[in-house]
Amino acid sequence: VLQSDNSYFHAVNISIQGAIIRNNMNAVLDAEHCESHMYGLYMLNDQSHVDNHTSVDHRKPNSFSNELYKGIMDDSSRGVFNGKIYVRPNAQKTNAFQSNANILMSDNASVDTKPQLEIWADDVKCSHGATTGQLDKEQMFYLRARGLSKVQARAVLLRAFAGDVIQHIVVDALREKVEQEISERLENQ
Repeated sequence: VLQSDNSYFHAVNISIQGAIIRNNMNAVLDAEHCESHMYGLYMLNDQSHVDNHTSVDHRKPNSFSNELYKGIMDDSSRGVFNGKIYVRPNAQKTNAFQSNANILMSDNASVDTKPQLEIWADDVKCSHGATTGQLDKEQMFYLRARGLSKVQARAVLLRAFAGDVIQHIVVDALREKVEQEISERLENQ
């Protein structure tokens, strides 16, 4: 995507089936007052592998970008997130944020995450981060103590985790279809 003055870009990438998946998302903010949003969700099982590579290049001042990618890996699946944000010397007053959060559901699942910032301007607000963990045992206990089975409690927590991305699907019918696919998958595990 090449953005010009006062443009707005919004993309949601969902990867829930496939043996090997590669997603590339590149945005160049080549004018002032550009806004770019990238969201991604990957739910892997079996021996699936997904590579998510993003690049956001801020070339002019007064622009905003936000990236949120989340992954849920089960069985022997593997996820990759490699995100780069560039803030060029002329891109003063840039706001850029990047986050990658992952949940590993098995001991054999893995994720490689590499959020990166390269900043050559000095008047910016930029952050990046990555987390990898498991479902919170206290949250599982809380839901189980209220009568949910282990599968139901797990599904509730994973739907909430994925919901941070799914809520950004602006087409109602598509969002409902994705929610249905994810719910069916979580309830059958």
